Amino acid sequence: MSGDRRYDDREVGQILKRVAELHAREGEKTDARSMSQGEIEEVVQELGISKALVARAAGELAIQGDRNRPVWWAGGKTELMFEEVVDGSVDEATLSQMIEVLRRSVGDPGQLKHEAGARIWSTTANPARWMHFTVVEHAGRTTLRLEERMDASVTVASAFLGGLAGFFAGVFAVVLLKGVVIKALLLLLLGALTSTGAIAGWVGGRARWRGRSENHEAQQRRVFAALVALAGERTLPSDE
Repeated sequence: MSGDRRYDDREVGQILKRVAELHAREGEKTDARSMSQGEIEEVVQELGISKALVARAAGELAIQGDRNRPVWWAGGKTELMFEEVVDGSVDEATLSQMIEVLRRSVGDPGQLKHEAGARIWSTTANPARWMHFTVVEHAGRTTLRLEERMDASVTVASAFLGGLAGFFAGVFAVVLLKGVVIKALLLLLLGALTSTGAIAGWVGGRARWRGRSENHEAQQRRVFAALVALAGERTLPSDE
């Protein structure tokens, strides 16, 4: 390829995105360097890209970071959000294929609605599994967004059951063991036994939820990649 070839704004964006992906993949092979938003603005200004777009992109990235951040008490993530922008508009046939992918993955027929120019497919069968897939077209491009809120009640339930087990273990010990002193001592330690059981249950619940949420996130990433691939294959130019 000639080094004198010129690229339009869309191609520049794709190249920069791919460079960032390759840089992250190289890992230790490259020199790690962080950049502030101001430094990024200086770089893109040389390319004729508006600083406002940098601020918008940074804001969108911050939102995705907040939504995909693990929750400390649960031991893993409770919300997922994946977003990609593709060229052109997604036709109804492609959208139907996307929805079928979601239905097979989730096991929920869901419901498609049109709201303020957006097409939104939402789960309906399982209240504990809240999921939205949104398709929004604007200025010749289409935003695909997959959002899900996951129920981490397994962590709370494990803590409760652990505390309950500790409490009843202490009660049974008081009933079964002989000796006033020993019984009195166990009664004094009943609160400690309950707390210890609850903490042990919570730690175990966090570990289980961490593994479950990581597996679920990996699955959803594969689903979203399939949706983006369908959009890339069947995307129509916006002026058709």
